Amino acid sequence: MKFQRLASTIAAAAIAGGGMVALSAATAAPASAETACFYKVRNVSAGSVLNVRRKPGIKPSTNRLYKVVDVLYPGQTTVGKCRRATENWRNVVGNAGFWGGAHKYYLNKGQKFTY
Repeated sequence: MKFQRLASTIAAAAIAGGGMVALSAATAAPASAETACFYKVRNVSAGSVLNVRRKPGIKPSTNRLYKVVDVLYPGQTTVGKCRRATENWRNVVGNAGFWGGAHKYYLNKGQKFTY
């Protein structure tokens, strides 16, 4: 079904363009392109930081899976995956460049982009 729609779109473009086919940005995107989102830190008081954990969630500090690996500062903008890691957690990049989880209450989701 998707192929039929794509084929009919390309055929219509070829007819309208006099034989030349100009592909749009949507059809020219590589198959391996991923979508990410910008996030802005919110609800964090000045002088405090938002912890970015190795894995989304909070467990006792003896469990190394949930250890703090990075931080984000109030008002800082970062990038992360648009999908939630779990119900209330997002995967984001911390200040030093490490991936980890942060609670969605402290993040304001911004614009999506493809990389």
